[in-house]
Amino acid sequence: MRLPWPRREAFDYPHPKLLRLWERIEELGGQDTYPVVPLELFFDGNEDTASIGANLEPHPGVATFARVLKEVRARPEVADVCLQISEAYPGDAGEWPFASAVYVVTTAEPALVHEWARELSPDPCEDGDEQGWVYTEDPPPGAPAIPPGHHLVTLFWD
Repeated sequence: MRLPWPRREAFDYPHPKLLRLWERIEELGGQDTYPVVPLELFFDGNEDTASIGANLEPHPGVATFARVLKEVRARPEVADVCLQISEAYPGDAGEWPFASAVYVVTTAEPALVHEWARELSPDPCEDGDEQGWVYTEDPPPGAPAIPPGHHLVTLFWD
C-alpha cells in the first residue's frame, strides 16, 4: 500500500528540498514508522522553527540547531547524529516535518552530550534515564548502525 505523499508534479513547493525530505520519509515507510533522517536532509532549506524544539521560548533558530548538531557530530567521540520524524503533513507545502528526537551515536556519557548541546536547551538528562529509540525498541527505518563501544544518547524537547 502506498501512502498518500505528494508527487513532485502535483504541487508547486516553495522548497524543493522539503519535497526531497518528504520523498525520503515515504521511502522509509512514512511518518507512522517514525523514520530517522540525516542532519543535512532535515536542515537543508529548513527555516521552520516548528520543525524542532517548537516549545522553546525564545527559539534559538533552525540554523542554530543545525550548527550545534553538526558541531556535535564532528567530535571524535561521535559516530553520527540524526533526527527522528514523528509528524509530517505533506499537504502543507511550507511546513517542515517535526523532529521529536535527535539521536547521538557516541562513546560519551549522556550528561556530556547534553552539555555539548546546551545552547539548544534539550530536556535535562537525569541519572538513570534510559537512552534509546523513542518510539520503538528496534531501530526505526533509516537509523544508523551503532558501532561497537558506542551507544545512543537521545536529545528531545518536550
